[in-house]
Amino acid sequence: MPRMTRSALASLVVLSTETSPEAITQTLGVAPTNVVPQGSVLRSGQTQEFHVWSVDSGRLPDAPGDRTGTAALRWLLDCCRAATGKVADLPTDCEARIWWSSGSDSPDDFVVPEELAADVEALGVDIHTASSLDERA
Repeated sequence: MPRMTRSALASLVVLSTETSPEAITQTLGVAPTNVVPQGSVLRSGQTQEFHVWSVDSGRLPDAPGDRTGTAALRWLLDCCRAATGKVADLPTDCEARIWWSSGSDSPDDFVVPEELAADVEALGVDIHTASSLDERA
């Protein structure tokens, strides 16, 4: 049975202890969709220990006929194209990565096509992934 990816989400996340979210935006040339400043009180009542800057796709369904699970990753890389080659310019207190997750009705592998891998490499970040199996399918 062919795998059917139901949806995926992807985020470019930068964590920093000293560099402000505004400075991250200026360095990368990309506006975040979400910022959590250091010192913010979280829903849990705990205090945020570092700045969180992110561009988030939200959960996106795959395009009809596309079973790769990469729709959100493609969206993210398109949105962050202006940051290509600039992640290395972030100060040393910054840690940047892509988080990508996808849900499927099959345990088959998820594959990052070569052109997307090249875009991630050009951006200069690692991808951290997670997948879930929806056994109700």
